[in-house]
Amino acid sequence: MFWSRLKEVLGGASPREPRLPEEQEWREALAAVPILQGLEEEEAQRLMELARHFLSRKTLTQIGVELTPRQQGVLALQAVLPILHLGFDWYRGFHEVIIIPEPVTRRQEVQDEFGLVSEFEEENAGESWPQGPLVLAWSELQQDGDWDGFNLVIHELAHKLDMLGGDADGAPPLPRGMDPQQWTRALQGAFDEMNDQLTREEVTEIDPYAASHPAEFFAVCSESFFTDPLRLRAVYPAVYEQLAHFYGQQPADRFPATRLLAGDTAEQESL
Repeated sequence: MFWSRLKEVLGGASPREPRLPEEQEWREALAAVPILQGLEEEEAQRLMELARHFLSRKTLTQIGVELTPRQQGVLALQAVLPILHLGFDWYRGFHEVIIIPEPVTRRQEVQDEFGLVSEFEEENAGESWPQGPLVLAWSELQQDGDWDGFNLVIHELAHKLDMLGGDADGAPPLPRGMDPQQWTRALQGAFDEMNDQLTREEVTEIDPYAASHPAEFFAVCSESFFTDPLRLRAVYPAVYEQLAHFYGQQPADRFPATRLLAGDTAEQESL
């Protein structure tokens, strides 16, 4: 397997069992992540409880890197933010998180409709697949946590949620009370709209990688939902509404007023 070979190349996993964060380190980790500010105290406590569970239940394999307890806390807190109101059971089906130093470049082959095979190099900062580990590049994780529309760990864990229903297709199992038809109508409509924009060579408001596949659209929109919620709500209001029901959260209410006054988001233009 590719990741087994990678362990050999990078010298194997860290030989020591990582020390888990202590209470003060959890508090410091929580305070260090901008997108976690604005949580009610009860939510913050629940988040830390889930994060402790995440580090104790998932094997954290560090290849070529060694995270401090505080860094583990920062990672775990962001990892469980999507399931704050869904519950830990939504992360069933995988047992290991592999941290590597940098994104990995792999040579891929693709065959077109005429049978011609071409090769290209693809850089992967993160990977997830059904029943397999979650793989994350530490160099990219260090950039996570701000209100900037990007978050590697949330993106990859959105794929894990998606895969609970089988193949990653942008249609995860929905919590009770949600209408699958409304979900499909909102996300498919926005996905088609973005592809139409790209066909017209227009600039998109969120990462155009979302248009590559419905699964990527769900993952990228999940990133935006937690890290640039006002922009997502302004551009794709129906998508924001569906994700708010799915995740049981309103990140737009946590968006810092200071950034709103500075005009950091697309919605500022419509106010």
